[in-house]
Amino acid sequence: MIASDKLKQLFIAYREHDDAAFHKVAESLIAGELVANHHSTAKDLKAALGKKKTLGSTSNNGSGLKVLPKDRRTGEDLIRLEESFVDRNKIFLNKDTESKISRVLEEHRRSKELARYGYHPKTKLLFWGLPGCGKTFTAKYLAYELGLPVAILQLSAVISSFVGDTASHLQRVFDIANRVPMVLLLDEIDAVGKNRDDPNDVGELKRVVNSLLQAMDSFSSTNSIVIAASNHQYLLDPALWRRFDDIVHFPLPSQQERAKYIQYLLNGIFFDGSLEYIAKSMNSIAYADIQRITVESIKTMILEGREKLHSKDITNQIKLCKNDIDAAKNSMRTASE
Repeated sequence: MIASDKLKQLFIAYREHDDAAFHKVAESLIAGELVANHHSTAKDLKAALGKKKTLGSTSNNGSGLKVLPKDRRTGEDLIRLEESFVDRNKIFLNKDTESKISRVLEEHRRSKELARYGYHPKTKLLFWGLPGCGKTFTAKYLAYELGLPVAILQLSAVISSFVGDTASHLQRVFDIANRVPMVLLLDEIDAVGKNRDDPNDVGELKRVVNSLLQAMDSFSSTNSIVIAASNHQYLLDPALWRRFDDIVHFPLPSQQERAKYIQYLLNGIFFDGSLEYIAKSMNSIAYADIQRITVESIKTMILEGREKLHSKDITNQIKLCKNDIDAAKNSMRTASE
């Protein structure tokens, strides 16, 4: 049976004339039918839906993103365009973070209602937290829910050794986000948004920060979302913080959140052990590392020809992961001395 929340999303997309969101939900429904082994129904639904328009060829405002912006000197793309498949079932957030993300989605889904009172939805967000805690994944989730493509800033192409090129690249990227609905992800924003008062930085970086501030100020689209992700948020220039409509923290998962995520990863796997014990053993470990540990444990089980996953399989991987984390911390400490 089709989930009521999916039907609700479908109706909302139809009401808002949001073709991209309609296709996203419809494809999700078809996938659900396939999982339930209702292949005939899935086939009929797919035929009724028809072919989806090519990503980037059209957009909600009628302008297409047919050519990606490039570095004029090297020809390298300034952004990487992706389609998101991260739905609600793949997202694990703590209560406060989830509440903020839900609010962003609600504001965009009801943007016309807000507009009647002279307001617009949040469009500039700062995601901060340790690596592997879900910042990039959540940006893709927002894109999926709103039926938008994800445009990921390519720092290697944007940051140039030529004076003025970096600023020009940033402005061109923001101009496109203004024109074409998308979720623009500025990952590792620290690289271009560092505090201008840092005495170790050269004048060019200060000019880049100024250019980023100007680009943020020029961004006025209510159909796109700009998300800056940072692992070192306190290195950011204070003026940049004030440009965001909301700041969302992505903390390390609690024991309960770890247990819930591990259970999701172990779906369909016979686990001969205590989930609570394993979750407790993964203290201070991010979601990305939990996934790596669990997947490696399952692969070991498969390669050894077993049908049961034991606690020892996972605890062995936890030890290896923590050794890697300690080694990385020691390496960073040595480099800074």
